[in-house]
Amino acid sequence: MMDMPIIDQHRSLEDNRAETAVTHMIFFIAAIILAISVVALVSADVQSMMASSGTSSKLLSEQMRTDLTVVNDPEIIPYNELSKTYTFYVKNTGKTELVPEYVTVLVDGILIAPENVDVSLVDGDVVWRPGDILTLDVVTVPAPLEPGDHRILVAAENGKSGAMSFKT
Repeated sequence: MMDMPIIDQHRSLEDNRAETAVTHMIFFIAAIILAISVVALVSADVQSMMASSGTSSKLLSEQMRTDLTVVNDPEIIPYNELSKTYTFYVKNTGKTELVPEYVTVLVDGILIAPENVDVSLVDGDVVWRPGDILTLDVVTVPAPLEPGDHRILVAAENGKSGAMSFKT
């Protein structure tokens, strides 16, 4: 009868080892699931940052290759009394092709509405290529401008701009 309690103790020891192994396995699986979740989240953030970085570097590259120059004589700006428009000539001195319809014009810091700007290329093309001159017939408020110093700023679709001070 004495032997029986020893066998029971031995079985109880084996049961504890099995419980410990199962517990360790559960913790291991939980740790793996947690690690996979963290990797998935970090991977998604890295992918998002890479896409954003690629887009902004493309825009910056395009801006660096774009340049505009207002080529009027600042002392003599053509003014048409009938249509009440000033005529400005802007040259694409950069290396990128631009869309003339997306040009923004500011005179003395005031945005000129698109309906008050008549945009045309000297050669009649629809794409503003490097070296081409864009003609801007601008209706200002007030028309005509007060005599004195003024400033025009012409911005392309990607934000790159050219400016010139002029006299009326």
